[in-house]
Amino acid sequence: MATHHKLIIGNAVDMREIPDGSVHLMVTSPPYFNAPFDYKHLYQSYEQYLQVIEKVAQEVYRVLQNGRIAVLNIDDMLVNGEKFPIVADATHRFLQAGFRYRDRIVWKKPDGYLRISRRSGVLLQNPYPMYYYPDNTLESILIFQKGKFNYRSIPDEMRHSSQIDIERFQKEKYTMDCLSLSQIEILQKLKKEAKSNQFYVIINETNLNRLEF
Repeated sequence: MATHHKLIIGNAVDMREIPDGSVHLMVTSPPYFNAPFDYKHLYQSYEQYLQVIEKVAQEVYRVLQNGRIAVLNIDDMLVNGEKFPIVADATHRFLQAGFRYRDRIVWKKPDGYLRISRRSGVLLQNPYPMYYYPDNTLESILIFQKGKFNYRSIPDEMRHSSQIDIERFQKEKYTMDCLSLSQIEILQKLKKEAKSNQFYVIINETNLNRLEF
């Protein structure tokens, strides 16, 4: 089935280039609030960060078609010894924007993931209970829906062409609400699928997580 692709470089807080109810799917991994590795001091306060999340949620709700899905890859963040409940607060903002809460998938990072090992290192240097923070090996994939989807609104040809490959779905355990794919595995899959479909994917392999608003 022929498709048309348009790349818009802009700010998701204000997507005036995109008409109301014209988008079928939104997937994003926004900046984690002042994450020490990538976004240190990016936001002046946590409240400012949540205001951005709120504005993006409102704009995404506007541009999505009714029944369509918004996916948010995000998680809580420990900054300067304080843990911020980003998952709960982002969920609340999306619900306020009008979305229905559809589901949550947990993404488990591989054992030995280098960027999560520093938390336990603090405890090794200061072996006392109040220094304890567990290494963060998980991320949340939050799934929201705008209204309810009507399959009768989709032509039969399009509906049949979008059928899920059940064998692959079960083999790769996509039926579970906990995924354990590593970033390397994801990158390899993207490259393989891009090659088979004859289009190009340009990815910064050193920082695969940085998909920003």
